[in-house]
Amino acid sequence: MQTFEWRSLQKTDPDHLRAAREQLHQAIQNVAAVGRKFSPKSRYDEYAVLTWVPGLSRLAGQWVSGSVTFRSSLSLESFTIYLVDQKVNVLGSYPVEGQTQLQMMIWLEEQIGKLGLNAANLTMNLPYELPEYPTQSGEPFHMQYPAAALELAKYYHNSYVSLREIKVKMGVENNIQVWPHHFDQALEVVLKNSGDPETDTHILLGMSPGDHLFGSPYFYVSTWPFTDTAQCGRLSNNAIWVSEEWTGAVLFSKHLFEGDQKAMVDLFYEEASAQLIELLTK
Repeated sequence: MQTFEWRSLQKTDPDHLRAAREQLHQAIQNVAAVGRKFSPKSRYDEYAVLTWVPGLSRLAGQWVSGSVTFRSSLSLESFTIYLVDQKVNVLGSYPVEGQTQLQMMIWLEEQIGKLGLNAANLTMNLPYELPEYPTQSGEPFHMQYPAAALELAKYYHNSYVSLREIKVKMGVENNIQVWPHHFDQALEVVLKNSGDPETDTHILLGMSPGDHLFGSPYFYVSTWPFTDTAQCGRLSNNAIWVSEEWTGAVLFSKHLFEGDQKAMVDLFYEEASAQLIELLTK
């Protein structure tokens, strides 16, 4: 299979997807902690963001430098933490299954210490709140539905493939990123640069593996600042406009199982972003 080839999405039990997502969301906090710890302090937490590695099906953190330059990553296929150097040589690996967050952090501290950095104060103190979950209170990880984790890997891979093409087409400088807080993958397109990310006008084109609003994976285009999506026209493939907690458009995964999946996702991004850009820049 080619690195940037679309991987066919399959209908999967929503409860299985949710259970796999919750496990993975907790586990990636371990990966994000490395970039957060060994990078400059920032109120935007951008050093904790992750990147999809399409050839390996891993979510990788930021590069940090000790005796060698390395980064941490989580394989969604094998549920394993990896430390690799810039040539992707494996410096250490740790299967997550059956381990607690504390055991994972102790292993990570030991490995980072061998790489010339002081990781004694590496913590899971997050600058945001995650939904309560048993692993936070010491229960071990257990990937009950590994096939659902493989399916979620396809969503990250496929959205990365489509967003990568949009990035090139639109000449966007920003990277495609996975934010550990909400676990979504997105590309930010700045429309009006104010010099402050909090007041920039932008859209985000992305994919969520599911959240408190919509339980199953979905593709989205969101705006900042809020805009009046009631002014927008109808979207193809049953995509909808949203206007409550955030404004933008959503294409649910349940509408992708008949037809050309990539074409439907690409059309969604094109239609929704074109209308939103017009609203935000007129």
